[in-house]
Amino acid sequence: MKRRDFLFGSAAAAGALTLPFAWGCTKDTECPTPDSQPHFNYLEVSGTHHDIGKQIGTRFSKEIMGSHYALHDLLTSVAGIIQSAPDVFYDPFLEAAQIHFPDYVDELQGIADGSGISFDDIFQSNIFMEVIYLYYELSGKKNYSFPPSFGCSSTAYSKNGKSFLTHNEDLFTSFLSYMYLLKIKVTGKHEILTLSYPGLIPGIPPGMNEAGIVQCGNDICGLHIEQSVPMVFHFRSVLDATSLDDAVSRAKYPHRTRTMTHNIGSFNENKIVSIEAAPSKNESHNVDGFYVHTNHFILPEMLDVEIDPSGMPSSESRFNKLTELSDAYAEKPNDVNGGLITSFMSSHNAEIPPCVHDHGGASTLSHSVFDFQKKNWNLYYSNPCLNNTKLYKL
Repeated sequence: MKRRDFLFGSAAAAGALTLPFAWGCTKDTECPTPDSQPHFNYLEVSGTHHDIGKQIGTRFSKEIMGSHYALHDLLTSVAGIIQSAPDVFYDPFLEAAQIHFPDYVDELQGIADGSGISFDDIFQSNIFMEVIYLYYELSGKKNYSFPPSFGCSSTAYSKNGKSFLTHNEDLFTSFLSYMYLLKIKVTGKHEILTLSYPGLIPGIPPGMNEAGIVQCGNDICGLHIEQSVPMVFHFRSVLDATSLDDAVSRAKYPHRTRTMTHNIGSFNENKIVSIEAAPSKNESHNVDGFYVHTNHFILPEMLDVEIDPSGMPSSESRFNKLTELSDAYAEKPNDVNGGLITSFMSSHNAEIPPCVHDHGGASTLSHSVFDFQKKNWNLYYSNPCLNNTKLYKL
C-alpha cells in the first residue's frame, strides 16, 4: 500500500484498536514516581552501538515500561494508526533510518534486547510525532491533542567573548522520573553526555560531546511529513559531530521527516548557531547577542513553511516573555551570565510561561546552562526555579 492509496476510516476507530505492546508496568506493579529521586539517574555505557543500547535497555527497562504505560492513550492512538496501514506509517520510516543511520537502528535494537520490549514497539515510540502528523496530513483528522504548554524554550547569548546556551526541556510531566543521563562511549567516536527520554534514541534532550559540541532543540509542528528519516536520528547525529561545521552540516542533512530547530554551539570556537530545518529547506543563524527560540520558525526564509499553530500554542507566549526579559539586558553585557538567563527561564509571569509546572499534563522537565568559557553544563532537575542542579564536564 502506498501513501496516496491509503483509505481512511475514522480517527476514533484507528485509535480504538488494541495496544499490542507487552510492557510490564501496570497499575498492579511498582513504577518509579516523580518524587523517588533527587536528580536524574546516571549511567555510563561503552562498546558498539548495539552494546550501549543493550546496557541502557537493561538498566532502565523499568523506566521505559513505566513511561510507556503513563502514555498509554497516546501510544494506543499511534499503534492503531500503524496497524491500519504499516506500509504508510511505519515501514518507510524504518527503511529510511536503516539506509541513512544504521548504527542508530542497531542501538535501538540493543535497547529492545536489553529491556525485553520488542524492537517494533520501541521504534513506534520513537516516531510518534511523525505518525500523528502524517495521519493528520493525509486524513485531515487529529486523533490526539497535546497539552497546551507542550514545547521547549531556548535562550542563547554570544557577545564580547562570552557565550551561553540555555534550554528548558518541556514535555509530558509523567516523563520526569523516567528520564536518565547517559555518558556514552561508542568505539571510535567521541564521548557523549546527554539527557535521554526512556526508550528513545539518546540525544533528543540537551547534550554535549568530547569535541566541545553542545546541542538543544525546539520541535516545530510542521504540517507536512516526508516518509524519510525520523527526527530523533538527526538530533543524535549532531552529538556525534567532530566540529561545529560538521555539526551544522548534520543538522542540515536533507533526508528528514519533519520540521525542527537545532541550537548548536562549540566550546572550542566560542560560537552558537541555530538551524531551522524542514524537509524542503533550511536556514541558519549565527548568534550575536541574545537569541530566543521556542516552537515556531522565526528566520526569514522559513516563515512560509506551514506549521500547526495548535500543535504548540504556548510558543508565542514563551517567545514574547523571553524576548522581553532579554531585551532589557541587550546593552548591558557586563550583567549577562548564566544565572541571569536562568532567571529569565524561571519566569512564571506569562499566560503560559517558560517555566511550566504541570500545566495540562506537561511540565518543564529540566533546565540546561552551557557555559562556553568554563566549558561545562549546569543541568537542573525539573523546573529551574527549584534550583536542583548538578555541574558536568567532559
